[in-house]
Amino acid sequence: MSVHVRRAITILVLAVILPAMAFATGTAEERPYPSREIEIMIPWGVGGATDVTFRTFMSVLPKYLGAPVIIVNRPGGAAVPGYTEALTKRADGYYFVAWATPSITVTHMRETPYDVDSFEPVINLVSAPIWFLVPADSPYQTLNDLVEDARNRPGQVNLGNAGAGGGTHMIALAFESEAGVQFNHVPHPGGGPAVVAGVGGHVDAITVGPPEGVPQLESGDLRALAVFADQRLEEFPDVPTAVEQGVDFTLGQWRGIAAPKGTSPEIIRHVHDAFKATMEDEDFLILARQAGLLLDYRGLDDFTEFVLAQDQLYKDIVITHGLGERY
Repeated sequence: MSVHVRRAITILVLAVILPAMAFATGTAEERPYPSREIEIMIPWGVGGATDVTFRTFMSVLPKYLGAPVIIVNRPGGAAVPGYTEALTKRADGYYFVAWATPSITVTHMRETPYDVDSFEPVINLVSAPIWFLVPADSPYQTLNDLVEDARNRPGQVNLGNAGAGGGTHMIALAFESEAGVQFNHVPHPGGGPAVVAGVGGHVDAITVGPPEGVPQLESGDLRALAVFADQRLEEFPDVPTAVEQGVDFTLGQWRGIAAPKGTSPEIIRHVHDAFKATMEDEDFLILARQAGLLLDYRGLDDFTEFVLAQDQLYKDIVITHGLGERY
C-alpha cells in the first residue's frame, strides 16, 4: 500500500472518529438543560409539611421543568446534617434544597457550617401560620385551657415540635414569652413524626402548620386550639386565632427552594419559571387544596429580600429571649 493511500485512509478515519469523540465527551453544560433528573433534598422526614409540599408539586412540576425530579429526605439534627451535606454538592443545576423557616432559625440557636447566605433562594412556594393541635380526647378545649395549665404547671405540659431549633420550636418559644408560660418542648425529626406523636397522645399538644395535621383534623384524630394568624384561615374557618382568645401573637413559616451557590442564573430562572407555572396550573391547584397547601409566591429578588428580613427577625427573637447557645 502506497504512502499516499495510507495517508488518505488515515485522514478518512480521523474525519469520522474525531467528531464522534467530541460529541461523546461534550460537557453537560453544552447539552440542553435539563438533560437528566433533578434532585431536591429535603432535610426533614417524610410526611412533614415541607415533604408534603414538594411531593404535591411533583405531580405536575416535571411537565414544566422538562425533567423528572427525585426527592431525597435527610431528616434529623434540626436540618443541620442535611444542609451540611448540601454544601458539598456541585452547583450544576441538578441539585436543589428545600429552603424554609427552620433553615435559618437554627443558625441563630447554635453555630452551624452554613448561614442565610450559603444558598441561592429561587422561589417561595407556600406560607403557613403555626397552629396548636391536641389529641381528640384532650382535656383542652381552647387555647386558654392549655395556657392556664402551663401556667399552673411550668415545664410540665409537653409540647411537641418538628425539631429542636427549627421553625415550630422557635415560634413556640416566642409564644411562651408572649403568653407568660413555660412548656416542656419535645423535638421530633420533622412535622410528620410530631403529628404521629400528637395523634398517639405521646405529648399534650403539638405545634405544626398546614399541611401538617390537615388529614388528622379532617378525620377527627386531632383538634385545633388556635392558629397564629392575623385572621382565621379561609380553608379552616372554624379554627380561632390566638388573638381572638386573648393572646396577641401571630407568626408562621414559609417554604421554598434554593440552589447551591454558583448555580447559573439561567438555570435558576428556568427552575423558578417551572415552579411558578406549576403554581398556576389548574390540576395542581386542585391537588394543593386537597393537601392543605397555602400558596404564597415570592420570586427571585423578592424571595431573597424576604429571607434576609426573616433571618434578622429570628436573630432578634433569639437574642431578645436568650434562646439557644450562640449569642
